[in-house]
Amino acid sequence: MPSGAFEYHKLKDYYVTYAAYPGEMPIISGGKKIEHWIQNNKVWTAQITETKVQKLVANGKTLTLARSPNVGYFVPPKFSQNAQELFFRKNELHQWPEMENNRVIMLLRWHTGINSFSRIDERKQTAYFNKPQPGVVIVPPRYYVENVKALLDAPGEWFFDKESRQLSLIVPDTISNPNYADVIAPTLDRLVFIEGTTEKPVRNLRLYGLQFEGTIPGARAVHCEYAHNCELVDGQVRSMGGTGVFLAKGCYQNRILNNKFDGIEQSAIVISGDAHPANWMDIIRQNIVSYNSIDNCGGTNIIANNTLGTIIAHNLITNTRGRYAISVGGWRNYEEAIDGGYRVEYNHLHHVQKDADDSGVIKTAGLTDDSVIRRNLIHDVKAGYFNDNVGFWFDNMSSGWIAEENIYYNLEQGEMKLCAANLVDNIYRNNYVIDPPENKPEDFVLGEPEFDYTNMQIELSNKAFANEIKAGEVFEVKADVKNAGSTGILPVHLYLDRRIAQTKLFPVVHNNIRQIEFELCLYEPGEYQIAVGTVPFQTISVVGEKSTLIFGGLHISDLIAPEGKAVFVTAAVNNLENSDQDVTAELYLNDIVHASKSIHISKMKSEKVQFAIQPNAGEYRVKVGNSTSKKIKIYSHRPVDLLRAKMKNYTSVTASPSKVEINRGRNRFKIRAAGSDFYHAEDSYAAIYLAEKIKGNFVATVKVKGFGNRTHEWFRSGLFVRNDMTKSFDTAPGSKGSVLMFTTPGRAGIQWDEFANGCMHKADSQNLPEDISFPLWLKLERHGNSFSGAISYDGETWINSKYTKEVPGLNISIHLGLAAGSCDQIPYTVEFEDFQIEVEKK
Repeated sequence: MPSGAFEYHKLKDYYVTYAAYPGEMPIISGGKKIEHWIQNNKVWTAQITETKVQKLVANGKTLTLARSPNVGYFVPPKFSQNAQELFFRKNELHQWPEMENNRVIMLLRWHTGINSFSRIDERKQTAYFNKPQPGVVIVPPRYYVENVKALLDAPGEWFFDKESRQLSLIVPDTISNPNYADVIAPTLDRLVFIEGTTEKPVRNLRLYGLQFEGTIPGARAVHCEYAHNCELVDGQVRSMGGTGVFLAKGCYQNRILNNKFDGIEQSAIVISGDAHPANWMDIIRQNIVSYNSIDNCGGTNIIANNTLGTIIAHNLITNTRGRYAISVGGWRNYEEAIDGGYRVEYNHLHHVQKDADDSGVIKTAGLTDDSVIRRNLIHDVKAGYFNDNVGFWFDNMSSGWIAEENIYYNLEQGEMKLCAANLVDNIYRNNYVIDPPENKPEDFVLGEPEFDYTNMQIELSNKAFANEIKAGEVFEVKADVKNAGSTGILPVHLYLDRRIAQTKLFPVVHNNIRQIEFELCLYEPGEYQIAVGTVPFQTISVVGEKSTLIFGGLHISDLIAPEGKAVFVTAAVNNLENSDQDVTAELYLNDIVHASKSIHISKMKSEKVQFAIQPNAGEYRVKVGNSTSKKIKIYSHRPVDLLRAKMKNYTSVTASPSKVEINRGRNRFKIRAAGSDFYHAEDSYAAIYLAEKIKGNFVATVKVKGFGNRTHEWFRSGLFVRNDMTKSFDTAPGSKGSVLMFTTPGRAGIQWDEFANGCMHKADSQNLPEDISFPLWLKLERHGNSFSGAISYDGETWINSKYTKEVPGLNISIHLGLAAGSCDQIPYTVEFEDFQIEVEKK
């Protein structure tokens, strides 16, 4: 060699391969086979020598430890008064014989609680825990009881009596005789342990076509440390009590490809390192997880954190039983960390989050660099019970992440949310929620869509185009787009005279057709050729005089407003001439000029024009110049006499202790309330409200005089509406139609029930100035089925306007009042004054 020295690489080029014989799939099992079963009616029994059975597997499927209910969960009929008790309905629970080893599995806020009952009082319908379970006084648990012999009553259930060492089983429907089945009781915590060192990593170990089955809870079936260029391919990993595959420190360029994971209790695949490793050889980097099928697995199905260059692509994940399907990024990485270069792409995730709560199908966390989540297909996402489940989640301290070109449908709740993260630190762009496709998508998304274009239509005002279009009129060009390739997104071009006039990214699921729409406006008379994609060009005629101005972007501050309120109408005026223009912009109400403004517009530029109007009560069509029009409603109104109005108060079960004071003569109100949170399913509040419901639109204002000493910064207080103020989310979803315009000692905003879940999951708020001194005024307005709110520092000038979307399930008549709730179970106090309500005249 010219350099005179070189490294000898030959040893790195050899491989050790453990592979299945062609046509076979050997099973590497972590359990002992159970034999000599004896049938007694529907129950089979076997005597074993072990003193503990933690899991039972039959023909590769995990069996169910005897439980009640057999499927699903119990929900208590009323809220627990303390952390030691749980109420139940008649005949749900019993003081069963030999129940000393029972377990209670509870889905609680952000965690699963595991406890046991010390006794069950059937007369009082109260069960008592062996140890306090604080979560039951925060939200009502969904729970089941297991490991009691008396509960052995359904196919696929089993029970082990450790005193007699007898194993009892009701065989599943797929097995007639357990003596002719592979029934095992796992005893091992690892099946494959691959461990190198920093100086001598394990290289080039390949596991092909092998089946791994049966480990005890908390185990890692396949564990790797300092493994380089190793592969797990074409295998099966099933019925594990813990994690399926775990790549730990020092793992480099390993590949997990085309495997089937089924029945893993605590994550199918984990790739996890140290955010600040002491040795560079500890860094986990350039590992690939692709084309794997993951079904019926608990925990987070795929986890990767504190790694570099991890690729998670083309995987199929379904029927999840944990909180997330995919989680990437380190939760505690607030600053620089070894955590970046992620590619999470072309994964298909469906029918997920069944038992999850406050989750995202794909979730990020922490600071990263060069990390992209893109082109994933996410659908059929179940709603959370206590909090909302979404398609994508920027979670704790997410920063530097890009999420783009993901496709969603059948989301029971939202598309995306943030928690302790901001979009200014991340990028979320070109993601699409589409209607459910007619045909099911493929299992594995390859990322190669192929679009065909047919049936182009040109429409004017939602009517089929006949002969000609006037210059300056807006029309639509539509076409059917069929995807004969893989699910994905492609740019679709609108051609005008054989040049690209517009381009849209357009998502289509494999073997489905969607219609794309373009909006177009032509200003000069003449003939034009138009096409979408590869459809043949069509010729249209534009007639009339050439347009020199176009008015667009019409925005109206309030589509429904009370008489006397200023409504702001804004439009963009575009100069199409190659010279400056002085023009008069005219605002029309019902085609009659209501106001006008003179403006100067430079050549080929655009200027905004705004009008403030206060029309009389009535309905109007509003437009500016030649813009499209929008309808507004202005309603007359009257004040509510609070001196004569009957008022009531209500406290949700989680907001006790509470106290309210009502002084209608001086229009003063005081609320003292505890609670676990005036948000989500905690739904903790005390309220003073009008006994008679408010029908239709209204404007309510109140002066928040101030808070008590040392009030928590998230003690929410303000104007609150609900279909029924007395139906909070206690042991079941509460009344729909909740909206709260609130302030805390340091923050103000609006929150609402976005999905008719019976509690509020959506909020829009911002910090108040650091030197804020109360009083502060709040305003809440109803506009049909939506609301707006604002704050004021003087009761006259309203700022920081907030708007809800349409609130589903909202009644025409709703309760309105003042409410407050705590977040840390400590009671705090707020005082209100000058409560005023203006309601629509009927």
